[in-house]
Amino acid sequence: MITSDPIVSEYASHIERSLARAAGELGPEEFKGVIGDPGLSVLRTAMDYINADFISIWFANQDQKKLVVTHSEPDPSFIGWEQSISEGLISLAYASEQSLCENQVYLNAQHSKRIDEALNQVTCAMIVTPFYMCGTLRGVISTVQIKDSEDAPDPPGFSASNLNRMRRLSTVLERLVNYRLLTRLLDLEL
Repeated sequence: MITSDPIVSEYASHIERSLARAAGELGPEEFKGVIGDPGLSVLRTAMDYINADFISIWFANQDQKKLVVTHSEPDPSFIGWEQSISEGLISLAYASEQSLCENQVYLNAQHSKRIDEALNQVTCAMIVTPFYMCGTLRGVISTVQIKDSEDAPDPPGFSASNLNRMRRLSTVLERLVNYRLLTRLLDLEL
């Protein structure tokens, strides 16, 4: 049975503060390095498993006024895209800290169409789930299914089980990030 080490436990609060500070300072390039190949593999697998066209991780910026794409599969050119914290369904999920799953998103008046217009596509289905690092809300993970025009048939959409998978993905990524940051802070090579 593994028990806490009293010597390490003595520094637990300091380690937690350092971990939270490090997590708060992660930007897009640092985040990609922290999740590494294991995190990228998990993201791609989840995207394929639920039949999503895109998966993106959005971080709230420092002043909490915008969500910024920090990671995007399969199109990394989407990294850096910003959206006001008060606009769209991703912001609703962030503000409420509640996951959402919606098909026929294009019919929802709260859906921001700016991305669709910029990329000349129609978002049909969306899952958005909060993303935490070190127990603190940092952003959201979004997955979408798209179509090329309004006249095209909708893709199959997402299910409640897909939503649950995305919630678990968020938890797995948080734990991976926490672990990777902790090993760096403690200069451990595991």
